[in-house]
Amino acid sequence: MSVHTLVVAALIVLSVVALALLLRTLSSSVLVILLAIVFAEGIRPLVDRLQRRGLSQPLGILAVYVALAAVLAGVVALLVTPVATQAESVARNLPSYEKQLVSAIDSVAAQLHLSVNVSQQVGQVLGGLQSALVGVGSTIVAVAVNFVLVLVIGFLWLVTSARLKAFVVDLLPVNGQQTASDVLGEMGLRVGGYLRAMSINGVVVGVATGLVAALLRLPAPALLGVFTGVVALIPVVGAVLGVVVPALAALTFSPTYALIVVAVMAVVQIVDANTVVPLVVNRVVSVPALLVVISLTVGGALAGVIGALLAVPIAAAGQVLVLRVVVPAVHRAEGRATNDEPSGSAPVAEGVR
Repeated sequence: MSVHTLVVAALIVLSVVALALLLRTLSSSVLVILLAIVFAEGIRPLVDRLQRRGLSQPLGILAVYVALAAVLAGVVALLVTPVATQAESVARNLPSYEKQLVSAIDSVAAQLHLSVNVSQQVGQVLGGLQSALVGVGSTIVAVAVNFVLVLVIGFLWLVTSARLKAFVVDLLPVNGQQTASDVLGEMGLRVGGYLRAMSINGVVVGVATGLVAALLRLPAPALLGVFTGVVALIPVVGAVLGVVVPALAALTFSPTYALIVVAVMAVVQIVDANTVVPLVVNRVVSVPALLVVISLTVGGALAGVIGALLAVPIAAAGQVLVLRVVVPAVHRAEGRATNDEPSGSAPVAEGVR
């Protein structure tokens, strides 16, 4: 290998490493920007509909923001008091819950002739939960600040993205500009459609879980409903937590009652997976289940909960890029017949959300 080749290779490696370090340093800012883009693409159809009815784009965006703010204010007014009260009650009664959980688990272990010591692990988990409940106020403030940033960046993205898209497409060869425009448009549709679909799914799961928890007389039903609705935005993990957390709450009563709650909550998740998910999620996001799991693992490892939330829409956009651009390019290089939309994508499994 020539010295020039080695120098170029070294510079490429250093550039990649520098970019990775920069993104790691700016990870929080990058996540906010990505959230803003996903949010903007999610409300784009509403803005476009208002534009077709005569409103300018900025006024259409503001109208959507006002409508969303009104809905959010109504939800907060309805839920803030019971959720705050129940969170305070749970935090205050955690020592009692810890004793009941340890006693229930020890009872089950004795019946199964198992030798386990879970008191320390349960104490650590509940201690972390107590810290989270105590710090809920500061968490709400941080979320509110980031939400304002998301709104501002989302507004700017909607106003400027058309010009940015035209600029990027114009840089490409003429014979590939139409394909590039279609690919960028489909990526936006996938990302925005995912946000709308998962939001609907989260509301349905959260309301159903809250009502079922209240009927089963579980502690903090409103808090359980809000928690389950939020985690439902994370595919796979949300469905598991939607069963496990209510079951742990029921375990403070008895192991038998916990089994009943597991069965009921599993039915809620199965019904959702076979009704709401096919109607609102699988219609707009066609991502293979394996890619969902891999993207969740990578996203969660890189950026925690926010990374898991963004993992699937980013994977959906990446899938469009690979199937519409990379695969046809490889086929053309090999002299094989191809088209713009090669087969091979598979919808999300009905139980994967």
